[in-house]
This record gives sequence, structure tokens and C-alpha cells, in this order.
Amino acid sequence: MTESPQRSHFNHFHPILTRPQDNDLNGHIAGATVHGYFETALQAFLVEQAELDLRDGELAGVVISSAAQFYALPGFPDVLEVGLGVARLAGSTVEYRLALFRPGEAQALAAGTLVQVFVTRATGQPVALTDALHMTLAGLQLNG
Repeated sequence: MTESPQRSHFNHFHPILTRPQDNDLNGHIAGATVHGYFETALQAFLVEQAELDLRDGELAGVVISSAAQFYALPGFPDVLEVGLGVARLAGSTVEYRLALFRPGEAQALAAGTLVQVFVTRATGQPVALTDALHMTLAGLQLNG
């Protein structure tokens, strides 16, 4: 297992309010739910910062790979934050690094990677990132 990522590696955070149904039978947040938190933070960034229309826009971001590692066991009623960073931008592909934190804590509770390929919605074929999208995502480059 790798070391838990540090908060200082990220410069963008998205708040997550946990719900009772997020807990699994053991009283901790289920792994699939953490993946959902990661995707929620990413989609919110793309809508709010990159101004993408995720439903009807010309571009669609398709997740082709995701993985997560867990370092601690959060559970409802934790208030959490997802740190979002970009590890690699190449053509139509973006590799994100994400980490789940309690507010103010330096070490992540969970961390993951998500690889997204942007395609033309009409054809489903990969397409290079627009200059504006590339610049917005480049602003998420990891600090460490």
C-alpha cells in the first residue's frame, strides 16, 4: 500500500455531505460510494469551472478506468472534502488523482485515480481537448 496523499498536493476541493445510507453494514462508507464521491467532485468541477454541458454538450467525458485505496474508514455523519488534481493531460485523455479528506486534516482517508477520455458525443470517437478545457484542467496540476 502506498502512503496516504497529503492535502497540500491538491489545490481544488469539493465538499461532500455524507448521508446515513452511505454507510455499509459495518458502519463505514462503502467503497462504491467513495467512487461516487470522486465522480461527483469531478463532474461538479467540469460543470462549474470548465463550463461543460454534461448532458447535451458536444463533448462527453467517458471514464475508462478508476481505482481507490483506503487508509481510514469514514462514516456518516462525517463531513468530507474531495481533493481533485490532474496527473496527466494527453490528447483526449485526462488522468485525475483524487483524495478524500476530513476538513482540516492533512492526510487522506482514501485516494484514487480516474482516467477519462473525451469523445465527440455524436460519434463516440476520441477528440483532443479544446484549448480552453486543456487550460482549465492544467490549473489542477498536482503540487507534489
